[in-house]
Amino acid sequence: MRVIIVGAGNLGSVVAKSLLLSGMSSQDVMLVARDSSKNESITQSIGLCPVTLPALQSDDVVVLTVKPQDARAVASDLQAKVPAGAVVLSLMAGVSVATLTQLLSHNLIARAMPNLGARVRESATTYYIPADFSVEQGKRVERVVQSCGQAWRVGREELIDVATAVAGSGPAYVCWLGEQIESVARECGLPAGDAHALVLQTLKGAVAYLEADGATFAELRERVTSPNGTTAAALAILKRSEADSAVRAAIRAALDRAVELGRGLC
Repeated sequence: MRVIIVGAGNLGSVVAKSLLLSGMSSQDVMLVARDSSKNESITQSIGLCPVTLPALQSDDVVVLTVKPQDARAVASDLQAKVPAGAVVLSLMAGVSVATLTQLLSHNLIARAMPNLGARVRESATTYYIPADFSVEQGKRVERVVQSCGQAWRVGREELIDVATAVAGSGPAYVCWLGEQIESVARECGLPAGDAHALVLQTLKGAVAYLEADGATFAELRERVTSPNGTTAAALAILKRSEADSAVRAAIRAALDRAVELGRGLC
């Protein structure tokens, strides 16, 4: 099995590095750069020199890590070059299997959505494999997505768009909240470095507790919210301002945008 990654930007480089760290040989992981001016920096960062598209083989996995807006151009480059048994794995937000099947004239297409955690092999990835894949072809896809962190297979393709809004964009939501907490800490006198470290460790500790205890988010929130205490005072403000509705609306906006990106290619 070889993995040919088309798109040597941040995501493509992360996937290549994850595959190498998972034990794959540098001869079996190929990174195809569409902009050769970046080759030297890519080679220095991951130790893998980008190449031109090789002659594809039937047991290859072709991973598409370009932006959704570039799907047509990449499909044009690949059309008629993907053998019948080769698997195409798209990491493009919003671009459906049906659209890629039409653009590539190829039937074995799966989708996955990794997130920021892939940079440290802690991705929360969802992936979709159509029913007509063989067990062996499905395992090829899983080898790629599991190299980046934890992965969950979904039974319906539209859930990839949900995962895009929840996990793909999720790190930005968490960081936005961290920004607000950190800003208050600094405004109230904590040095910038201490404020950042304090918020970071707070998030890290909460995640570690949840993983160790098995509690839900709601259960942990209730445990740390004493009646008439400081946490209760803060949550009362969030409730009065309908912060929960705003957050839900924001995530649904991300979902709508993921769907919109795919429709633009139909």
